[in-house]
Amino acid sequence: MSKIKYIKFVFINSFLLFLIILNSSIYSLADDEIINLETRKKELTEDAYAGNPDAQYMLGRLALETKNPPDHSTAVYWFRIAAESNHIKAQEMLGAQLFSGLGVPANPKEASIWWYKAAMAGSSTAQASLGVLYALGSGVNKDLIESYKWLTIASLYGNKAAAVQRDDSIALQMTANEIREAQKRIELLVDKIKK
Repeated sequence: MSKIKYIKFVFINSFLLFLIILNSSIYSLADDEIINLETRKKELTEDAYAGNPDAQYMLGRLALETKNPPDHSTAVYWFRIAAESNHIKAQEMLGAQLFSGLGVPANPKEASIWWYKAAMAGSSTAQASLGVLYALGSGVNKDLIESYKWLTIASLYGNKAAAVQRDDSIALQMTANEIREAQKRIELLVDKIKK
């Protein structure tokens, strides 16, 4: 296996692991205090229909966490409504569902739009996801400079996995001039991201 093919193999497998970690991170509601689930769903549904984005997001999580198998279509429905109200976690999750085609046809381009919104609001998960999209050329034009930029920004916001992806995969495929260009883009963008 050539070095480039090996790097791509490691990158794609690492990305898949990243998605698994991202999706598994939402399965934490079961660890909360013991509650009457039906009562909680009823309360959340009332709040969600009243326009509460947190309740909408939680209903999306519940659709994934309390159903076997998970109800991805319902999750996407609630994540989309909350995401349209600028709920960052809902934007992250909607992007993940759209990218992977869970509950909706796969749409990496739309995933990139939602991840961009969350990334600009300070989500290191969305920033890293954008970095991966640019590396793969999935939903966006393949651009290692943009990939490096977003992975670096994600690492600045505390995403250690993004720094590993950048250093162990992306940087190895770039020239020194490309890395310098990425660093210029980082400087231009980092102050525009909400903290």
